Amino acid sequence: MSDRPPGRQLRVFYRDYANAVSISSARPEALSIDRVAALAEHLLGDADNFLGVVDASDAILQCYLADNGADITLELVYPEATGCLRLTLPRQRALAILDRLPDTFDESLLHGAQYID
Repeated sequence: MSDRPPGRQLRVFYRDYANAVSISSARPEALSIDRVAALAEHLLGDADNFLGVVDASDAILQCYLADNGADITLELVYPEATGCLRLTLPRQRALAILDRLPDTFDESLLHGAQYID
């Protein structure tokens, strides 16, 4: 778990196909920042599911299973941008990033990411 003060929140949207549950990206809901990694761990067991986390500046961190089914791909999308930063990591490393999310996302969140048009 993180050592952040309690009460901080980020907005999330997701799709859980197995349980037919979703939150629309058009209306993300607030979630305690300390629950994001646990939600990702739950959702990202199924290849079709995804999670989006919206920061204080409306940047979006999208999370989904990589093609190999074991790793997690993280994509950082800035508002009004034409591309994104993409990084695929082993599951535990990706979940560690999600467990330490700041209030505002930048390229330092995904060290070594590739820019994708």
